[in-house]
Amino acid sequence: MSNQILKMKRWQQQVQAGNECFNAHQLFAAVAHYQSAKQLAWGLFRHWEDPAEAVAVVIISYHNLADLYLRRMQTDMAGNELNRVHDSLLQEIANEADSSRYQALLSGLRRTYQALLEFNQQHRPEQIGELQARYEAELLAG
Repeated sequence: MSNQILKMKRWQQQVQAGNECFNAHQLFAAVAHYQSAKQLAWGLFRHWEDPAEAVAVVIISYHNLADLYLRRMQTDMAGNELNRVHDSLLQEIANEADSSRYQALLSGLRRTYQALLEFNQQHRPEQIGELQARYEAELLAG
């Protein structure tokens, strides 16, 4: 079994353990698992054969943490996770030519923008205009 497949299995195990802790309301343990999954996801990102899957793994890792922070009523921390993954994908797409990885990142950015928009509609409605202007600027820049 290749090293990358082993890393993906470890990522899956961390996510599963985090989900189990989350569902059992063991939120501090869940944070540790989700943080570990996030680190593993970035380790896989550049080397995984399927770019769409690599982008999805990164997004899932951040969104799991955001969901956990929302459960803990830590809205700012949840928003920070959503912003971090969006900004990270923006940085990655800036380094890509038009390729399958570029297309996967573009799709991922649509997903992270939608998550940010929904989050702001529910928790920060005063920031929706700023978010939409930022997204339009990102589209023009890319």
